[in-house]
Amino acid sequence: MPLRTICWLLLAVVAGSTIGFKIALPGSGSTPVPAASATANAAQAPFTFAPPGGRPVTPAGLDTGGPSTPGLRPVSAVDGGAVSSSPSRSTAAGKADVTFNSPYVSDLRFLALPSVTYHPSAESPSDTTTTTTTTTTPQPVGPPPEIENVHTTSLTAFSATIAWRTSVPATSRIAYGLDAPVLWTAPNIASTEHHATLTGLTFSSSYKVAVTATNEGGPSRVGEYVLTTPALSGPVQMTTSNGVILLNGQPSFPKLVWAQCPDAVEGNLAVGIDLFMGNGCGTAADLATWATGRAFVLANAQAPTAARAGTVGTHLPDEWDTHLPGDLTTADAMRLVPEIPGSGPRFLTLTNHFYSGASPLPQGKGMYPALAASADVLGFDLYPLQNWCRFDSFGDVFDSQLDLLALGRGRPTFQWIEARQMDCMGDQLDPTPETVRAEAWLSIAGGAHAIGYFPNNWSYEVGAEIARTNHEIQGLVPALVEPPIAASVSLGSSVKAGAREHNGAVYVIAVNSSRSAATASINVPALGDRVLRSLDGQHTLTASGGSFTDSFGPLEIRVYIASPLQ
Repeated sequence: MPLRTICWLLLAVVAGSTIGFKIALPGSGSTPVPAASATANAAQAPFTFAPPGGRPVTPAGLDTGGPSTPGLRPVSAVDGGAVSSSPSRSTAAGKADVTFNSPYVSDLRFLALPSVTYHPSAESPSDTTTTTTTTTTPQPVGPPPEIENVHTTSLTAFSATIAWRTSVPATSRIAYGLDAPVLWTAPNIASTEHHATLTGLTFSSSYKVAVTATNEGGPSRVGEYVLTTPALSGPVQMTTSNGVILLNGQPSFPKLVWAQCPDAVEGNLAVGIDLFMGNGCGTAADLATWATGRAFVLANAQAPTAARAGTVGTHLPDEWDTHLPGDLTTADAMRLVPEIPGSGPRFLTLTNHFYSGASPLPQGKGMYPALAASADVLGFDLYPLQNWCRFDSFGDVFDSQLDLLALGRGRPTFQWIEARQMDCMGDQLDPTPETVRAEAWLSIAGGAHAIGYFPNNWSYEVGAEIARTNHEIQGLVPALVEPPIAASVSLGSSVKAGAREHNGAVYVIAVNSSRSAATASINVPALGDRVLRSLDGQHTLTASGGSFTDSFGPLEIRVYIASPLQ
């Protein structure tokens, strides 16, 4: 081995575990949140949500406060139609520090069966909703199939299997979601006995469930239920497979912070953080004792066994590329930080210098393939406002994420999102709720499988937006972790778009990466001529040959959903 390489490796052993390098950050200059900060926020009014364009959002859907009992219940049995979507997060004083209503509208129920409308019926708990055809379809002959004996055959913190029976052979499936049915199981073939597994759930949460049944060429019926998942009990295993981060074998989409101290964990939990990378005030094992049953922790991969107790994975040295030579090999990287059997996936955060739109480090870019090969989950930080000090370079968040996917070669990826002022001064460069939301969804549109927010403390207003964004993400997990499908945007537009397909439904994530209004033509061939409805219920469009056109406000994001064709 050349002497120069040996010197670089020795330097890496000494410097590689240092946290941060002022180039691009999730570890640099992290300041612990004062213990009083969560208490101060607790005294403020509950969060209310409004999109960047100022358009009001009507609170609707499932109530997220209050206790709930695990299991499946018909909607008619739920008092007032509201159940707990997740337990209220509490401060040390026992008072909830964050509550909010879902920003979605209940009219999204019509996504369950796109060709029919339906209305509540009080005739039978197992038949809570009947359907009638729209004026554009022929009137079906005969009664719709009865949906009977709907029950869970398996229920865990991350999945549920539901079985039911129909009175006549019917094509049947389930639509579900945290606030509205925006995910679908695969359809069952025409039969009277049916079952389906709901994946990508999270613990201690309630989901709206629509059991649908359709006679071939005939009428349809929808039965509405609420499914509440149990709390965590016992150890959880994190793994990766086919580019997805799994919890006990079920798809997940982690929301991370870096180097949090135990006394500030509650505030992060309140806005939907569920994965803590390291501990800023002790060992990861210490933090795991605080977060047990509510979130997961990654330990320093160089820490001793005792310091990793109770964690689900490890993280490699932060921004490791800044400390390593350009001719690094995978064998070199594995010698520096050997893999620990049974310790879970290895997460690695890079600087932005791997990106084709960023300048290289002094030692070049030659180390990146080896570093990517040494990790199971690959991430980076870009920070256009607070690293590059640029007012309007949000498109690079999307483009750099695409580069990371190529570097990762099928590995799950994540990106850190700047959440407050760090290095670049000036009001125009300070992260805002709108910039945090736009960057998070630009990353997801580009293919991210997890999102981190840095630093680990932020303003109350930014925290409200993080809570909303994390809630939206959690409601779409199985769709968001699907491989990207073909999507393109008209040349010259500032709008960036990505698309996924899950059990026949198509999801299009479009973000205006500019601070100016924009109009874009978006093409997703898988759409065909389907109707798209936005997640917030405010927009309905019809694609023609896979294409549609829409207008966006500054930094506005839109998630469109096209129901399965059948």
